[in-house]
Amino acid sequence: MKLFKISLTLLIVMLLTACGSTSGVRTSEQASFVYFSGAAKGAQVTVGNGEMFVIDKVGERNLYKVASGKQKVIIKKGGIIVVDRLVLLGDGQSKEFNVPNLK
Repeated sequence: MKLFKISLTLLIVMLLTACGSTSGVRTSEQASFVYFSGAAKGAQVTVGNGEMFVIDKVGERNLYKVASGKQKVIIKKGGIIVVDRLVLLGDGQSKEFNVPNLK
């Protein structure tokens, strides 16, 4: 009888502690960041299949969130393609693109 009570107590304790535990890994959305330098203000950017956006701020502190992975980056200024690159963007990584002056 004593063995039964000990076994029952251990079983109840194990069930109670197992119900309260949550395990697993939560991952956030995979995202990378790009920033621009040079004559980038006002340029139009398309990254991968994402929507086009216009650069309004330049410099390393002005990050634009984009999808991670292999992406084609196209930057147009004045209707002319000034940057056309295929890049690999790691999760959480930031990448600089220098936009040259048009003369």
